Amino acid sequence: MPWSSLQVFLRRISTPIRQLISLYALLVALFTLLRLLRCSGAPVIDLANTFAPYWFMPLIVTFPLSIIVTRGGALPAEHARKRLSRLSKLGDGADALSNPPRWSVLLQICLIAIGLYSFAAPGMYRPVEPPQGETFSVVTFNVQGSNHELQQATDWLLRTAPDIIVLQETAPGYDGRLAPLYEVYAHEDHIEGSVRVFSRYAILDRQILKIEDEPGLDALRLLLNQDGRELAVYAAHFTLPLKPRAQFDPHADIGPEALLRYDERRRNAQIRRFLEVARGESKPFIVAGDFNMSDASLIYDEVAAQMQDAWRGAGVGAGRTWPVAEAIGLPRVIQPLLRIDYVWHSADLRPTAATLGEAIGSDHLPVTVEFEWRSIPPLTPRPPLPQGERGS
Repeated sequence: MPWSSLQVFLRRISTPIRQLISLYALLVALFTLLRLLRCSGAPVIDLANTFAPYWFMPLIVTFPLSIIVTRGGALPAEHARKRLSRLSKLGDGADALSNPPRWSVLLQICLIAIGLYSFAAPGMYRPVEPPQGETFSVVTFNVQGSNHELQQATDWLLRTAPDIIVLQETAPGYDGRLAPLYEVYAHEDHIEGSVRVFSRYAILDRQILKIEDEPGLDALRLLLNQDGRELAVYAAHFTLPLKPRAQFDPHADIGPEALLRYDERRRNAQIRRFLEVARGESKPFIVAGDFNMSDASLIYDEVAAQMQDAWRGAGVGAGRTWPVAEAIGLPRVIQPLLRIDYVWHSADLRPTAATLGEAIGSDHLPVTVEFEWRSIPPLTPRPPLPQGERGS
C-alpha cells in the first residue's frame, strides 16, 4: 500500500480508535480509583479486583497504538491550520474534546506505572540468601476430589519428598488410594473429606478450628515436634466465592455461568474468622491451603498484614496455580489464571525457595516451599500424643 493511501486509511480509523482507547483508559482509571479507595461488597467490583492484573494488560497494546494512530493519522498542514482556526472560534473546551490523545497517552503512562508497581514488581526475581543451616520443606496441594490420576499425584509427592504435605479436597475413601504416603510418612491427621496432613515429625497436639457456623467448614491445627522445635501447622480450604446452586455441579463453578454467581461474602467471613483464631497463635507457624482467593483480591492484604506470604518471599513470577488447563478440557498451552494456593508463615521462619509443581491430574498446581528457622534454638522434645501417628 502506498504511503499516501496508508495515511488516508489511518486518518479514517484514528478517531474511533483513539476514542475507544480513551474510553478504556478512563474505565481502568475509574477501577484503579475504586481499588485505591478499597471499595468492595459489590460482586462486580470484587470480581474485577480478583482479575485486576488483566485489566491493565491491554495497555501494552493500547499505549503504542494510540501514538501510532495519532502520528499516522495526522492531518496535512493546510487541513490542520483550517481545523485550528475553526476550533479557536469554538473555544478551548471544543479543542479538548476533539483532540483527546494527549491526556489519554499521559493517563495510560500513569496506569502502566501503577500496574507495574502493583502487579509486576511483587513477582519479579529477588535474590534469596541461601540457607545457613538445616531446612524443611512443605507442599500444599488441592488434589481435587474427582482426581482420576491420584496415583500420578502420589508418585509426584513421593519423588518430591517434602517433610510436610498439606492436601485439600481429599474425598471420603481416599485412605486406600493414598496408601503409599502412609507407608513413608509416620504421622498423619485429617478432617474427613476436607484437609489432610502428612508429616515426618511427631504430632504433639491436634485441634479442629471452627471457621464457620454450622453447617460449615473447619480448619485443622497440628502442633509438630520438629527436631525439638514446636511448629504449628494449619491446614485450611476456604469455600469458592460463589452463590450456591440449587443442584451441585462442579463443572458449573469454573465456566462463564459462575461469573454471574460471584459473591465473596461467605469466603471472606471464613478467612476473617480464621485470622481471628490464628491471631492468638504463640508458636511459630505455617498456614497452607486453598484459599480460593486471588492475590489481587482486597482481602489478600488483610491476610498479608497478619502473616507472611512464602511465595512473595522466595518465589519467582506470578505463581498462578489455578485452573490447570488440561484438567478442565482446555489446551495445555493455556496457563493458570490465578494464584489461589498459599503457604503463609510466621516471622520465625524464612522461605529460601518456592516453586510450582507439575500438572498431576488436579485443576490446581502444587506449591513447594523450603523454610529455614530464624535462630530459634530447639526445645526439649516432648513425646507425641498416643493418637498422633494417625488421627481421625
